[in-house]
Amino acid sequence: EGERVGKWMNLMGSDLQLKVISQDLSIEKSQPCEHEDAVYIDFTGRRATDRDDTKGSIFQEANNWLIVIGDKDVTPALELAVRFMEEGETGLVFSKSKFAYGATERVGGIKYTTTLSAHSDICYEVKVKKLIKSQVFSPEFQIEIALSKKIIANDCYQFEWSNGNGKQKAITMYRKAADVMINLLAEEENNAQQQQNDNTKDYQKKANEVAIDCINNISAVYLKSKEYKKAKDAATEVILRDSNNFKALLRAARAALYDPTGTFEESEAALAAAENVCDEDNNKDLRKMKLELENKKKQYKKKRKELFSKMSSGFKVKKEIKEEKAAQEKEISSNEKNMSAGASTVVW
Repeated sequence: EGERVGKWMNLMGSDLQLKVISQDLSIEKSQPCEHEDAVYIDFTGRRATDRDDTKGSIFQEANNWLIVIGDKDVTPALELAVRFMEEGETGLVFSKSKFAYGATERVGGIKYTTTLSAHSDICYEVKVKKLIKSQVFSPEFQIEIALSKKIIANDCYQFEWSNGNGKQKAITMYRKAADVMINLLAEEENNAQQQQNDNTKDYQKKANEVAIDCINNISAVYLKSKEYKKAKDAATEVILRDSNNFKALLRAARAALYDPTGTFEESEAALAAAENVCDEDNNKDLRKMKLELENKKKQYKKKRKELFSKMSSGFKVKKEIKEEKAAQEKEISSNEKNMSAGASTVVW
């Protein structure tokens, strides 16, 4: 085995360390990993107390994730370790919490129920399977990168929501994936010399689908965090690309319903468009949203009626006070006149 095996390397002092534990010597020595290169990795994350603690409970496991160096697809600990590894190597990475999840909690899932509490130290076992230099990213491979970012964003949305960090990371990942696809489509449209063929049309269609899915997911994230204006903007961006997108129309309707600047008319228009493209599988969601809208309108009418009732009562009270005050002033004026008349009689 190679001379790198079995030696701990300090990447960020003792707070972040890497030890290569095995090498696939059948693989030729790879070029150094650089910024914007893509890497296929497998990894398992465990809770750890120190670098020799490799049997802690598992909180995450991923296979064949495709990450891009510099895009912050994974934790700083994992990305930095990968930058110091070569194709075919498997390594152990010990990290203090500040290079892992910091103040963010990662909740357990179905397979691995362990919840990684905030400020936990961790250990990764990671294998670098393949390195792809950034200069050779084909359109098909860019789609693969975007799909991987979507998978990673889904993972953040599901397991790292706490403290707001997971939410923001999911949005960032979805946005990056969508932008990769949008830029790819723009490049192809601007290339007048591009020879259109079935393969080109296939990946253009796929790129558009991935972009729409990711922007739709951004809308879902904003809805969950009750940022309704941003949710509506994301849903609108999808609708501009695909006017028949049922998910986007439904999310636009819900966002408009709860956005303080939204109107019932916006929600009704989105629901009417959704109904035109609704199939049997989505009918339940449509009915639920319609009921939600009707209930919201009833609540609005009730509150409006109560408000007008209070205003009317207020006006009535004010009128009574005004009339009583006028009567008092009239009585005072009458008394003053009588007193004046009496005084004149005495003088005479």
